[in-house]
Amino acid sequence: MKFAAGAGAAMAAAVLLAGCGSAPASSSSVVNVPYAASLAYIMDQQVGPAYQKATHVTYQGRAGTSLSLVHLIAANTIPADVFLSVGAGPIKDLGQKAPWAIGFASAPLVLAYNPKSPYAGELEAIAHGQKPFRDLFQILAQPGFKLGRTNPNTDPQGQAFYMMVELAQKLYGLPSGSVQKILGPLDNPREVYSETGILTELQAGNLDATSAFLPEAKEHHLPYLILPPALNFADPADGAFYNQASVRITGGKLIRGAPITIDLTVVNGSAAGIKFARYVLTHPHYWTQDGYTVISPLYSGRVGSIPHALRSIR
Repeated sequence: MKFAAGAGAAMAAAVLLAGCGSAPASSSSVVNVPYAASLAYIMDQQVGPAYQKATHVTYQGRAGTSLSLVHLIAANTIPADVFLSVGAGPIKDLGQKAPWAIGFASAPLVLAYNPKSPYAGELEAIAHGQKPFRDLFQILAQPGFKLGRTNPNTDPQGQAFYMMVELAQKLYGLPSGSVQKILGPLDNPREVYSETGILTELQAGNLDATSAFLPEAKEHHLPYLILPPALNFADPADGAFYNQASVRITGGKLIRGAPITIDLTVVNGSAAGIKFARYVLTHPHYWTQDGYTVISPLYSGRVGSIPHALRSIR
């Protein structure tokens, strides 16, 4: 399987494992924040540095796929005060370590493409409405088209992108077998790249197009196709349609389509984590200026366990 070398956030170098494999305890002068890699720019270039400047608390971020970070946090392998995930699903797997989640933003799924790709002209015509959107899937099915996506077994974006093609087959009446022709197996080694490296591969010219969230495409200055609401997993009004698609990941767990949110939780009731989470929730401008849509808080899990300092934010 093709995986680009995982590149965590610049400050994540400070988050090293110590001793026998248990995570070192956080101090009040440090906040450790594992986060989904698609959030790398906003966390390490905007929110993290701003928080550090405002509070004099050292921010240490760590990028990774949401599901792989959950395993590391659950095993006490990495330090974590706050965890930011794409979707609340991964947070649920933390159990008593983090029994609740707050969804506070959403980001539409898009298809980013390389402007030097031999298919760029056709993709640009679709992006500008000069060709019907349905034609996109004929292009993606071309034998020579190099499509990149993340692994549905470890990344919610990869799950959403796979289900997006399933839904497109229904929405546009695509030929039977289009999903397999475009995507192949769930963890297709010809298409699957790490979340931390996939857009670098695209920029390097190794791919024609990749899955991405809108803010990622903007941050990397890549052209992109905006997917219609019925396919972008960002519109709650289309939740029932999203739910018609599903993927079964390694271990047999069935994941059904649902609107994607950016969720956070505090791990083990960390006081440093509560302060950082409150900063995130009370500074929405960092998110809106980066292309995210800030939404009214969506609480899940044991809502009664959410600290008042966070539940009082509207």
